[in-house]
Amino acid sequence: MSDTTLLIIGGGPVGLSAALLASQYGVPCVLVEKFPQPYAHPKARGVRDRAMELFRFLGLEKDIQAEAAPAPQHGFVYCDSLAGEEYGRTPPGQEDTSLGPVGASRIPQDSLERILRERVASAPGVEAQVGMTVLRLTQEGDQVRALVEPTAGGAHRLITARYALACDGAASSVRAALDIGLEGETVGYWQSVYWHGDISDVMGDRTAIQFLTAAEDGGFITVAPVDGHTRWLTFRMRGKDSGHPGVLTDSQARDLIEAAVGRPCAAEVVSAATYAVEARVATRYREGSVFLAGDAAHVFAPTGGFGLNTGVQDAHNLIWKIDLVRKGLAPSELLDTYESERRPVAQSNARWSKQNADRFDAVWERVVAKAPLGGPIDRQRAHLAALERDLAFRYRDGAVAGSAAAADADDDSTGFTAAVGRRAPHLWLRSSGERRSVLDLLDGHFTLLYGAGDHDWQRAAAHTDADARLPPVHALRVPGAACDVDPDEFARLYRIPPDGAALVRPDGHIAWMHGRADFGHHTPLITEALRRTLSGDRG
Repeated sequence: MSDTTLLIIGGGPVGLSAALLASQYGVPCVLVEKFPQPYAHPKARGVRDRAMELFRFLGLEKDIQAEAAPAPQHGFVYCDSLAGEEYGRTPPGQEDTSLGPVGASRIPQDSLERILRERVASAPGVEAQVGMTVLRLTQEGDQVRALVEPTAGGAHRLITARYALACDGAASSVRAALDIGLEGETVGYWQSVYWHGDISDVMGDRTAIQFLTAAEDGGFITVAPVDGHTRWLTFRMRGKDSGHPGVLTDSQARDLIEAAVGRPCAAEVVSAATYAVEARVATRYREGSVFLAGDAAHVFAPTGGFGLNTGVQDAHNLIWKIDLVRKGLAPSELLDTYESERRPVAQSNARWSKQNADRFDAVWERVVAKAPLGGPIDRQRAHLAALERDLAFRYRDGAVAGSAAAADADDDSTGFTAAVGRRAPHLWLRSSGERRSVLDLLDGHFTLLYGAGDHDWQRAAAHTDADARLPPVHALRVPGAACDVDPDEFARLYRIPPDGAALVRPDGHIAWMHGRADFGHHTPLITEALRRTLSGDRG
């Protein structure tokens, strides 16, 4: 008999998010994290829109926003130094607030981890084992066994689970033990310094995502705001051909900071780190009952900010599937769709992060030549304008049932309108007297959205609900008493005719769309759509 259903290895943002999602679904889990405190070096500096929507589902939106830095005026500012000549600027990115209920938040990773840890500590069904290291992980039959011990030394403990989720980072020991390789390339190395200091005299009224200063021996040295006031990160990029450059000494770190600031600086160096900048994806995401997520499954160049965000979405994709399989409401084949859906997303994001890194090289060549930045700096806009990548990616092979009426003609739709495999579009509505996003009514369960002209969908959903072999389906009439929306806006975004319907998965992605149903055929249509979705059969 297992100690728990799910063992989560690694308590960074992805592992912590997975534990909170498991708690939301009632999946018992044990989280094992080797570090007693969150990593003090804030590698990531923001949460994108879709991950913020997931944190909204977990009730963390306000906590995160309260610790986020203000939105910057600019994207990248290129200059000789903060105190020196400025070469050019890019805008901060395209932030369309109509596309979601909550925008991005510029919260540093250490602050985010603290918030998540505090919530995990009191989450029902979660046993957090912090300061514990996994010594050995084995699979026996349908069980996973992990031998763990306190990081500081002490008595061993054996944990058995039905499933394990490895969220143990880019150097994942679980991935190595499973002999799962990585595909892609190493871009180079970043030497990173986290420091505190007051540089308001050289910053002036400029705010940016990142300041890139020209180093004398080539490349850029960055000054990246962490809180927008006194917390900063300074990076130095090294080419992969030079080999691992080592970790900066305190003296070297101070020299790097002063070179970027452009004057002597009373910087308090908090920590320094050197890490490989890679664009690589695991060759597979699963071995038996063990799954990979986050940096254990994919490593991106930090140029673009999709690493943490993609990892949180990995967890969101997997946990509801584990829940249904453990309840006997879905076949085990549903778990195979985790890799078929998430791995292509990671491959696309890895390529994009590498393209962003290359764009910096193109700007540097213009800086060296003392030429107008022109085209290269214009192309940097694509680095930051990534809302479609974040909100409109599409699962084409996995737990989707296809479109019976449209026959995938929705390929011609825009990225922010409804299509099978995409996240359901955000739309403000009034429900129970409150202004809410339609996404708030979709998370955590299957939902049948149906047009106002056909009440048989409601009866069919209730009939399907009575089948103990299938997961419950919530029926939501749009517009209707429980979902008061602008009918024209709903028609534009969802493209469901008055007698049509769409089946939305627990993670908010559309599994199936249907233009209209013949009289009396509503129940078998929903039943078949569920069956095909849960088996991963587009059929």
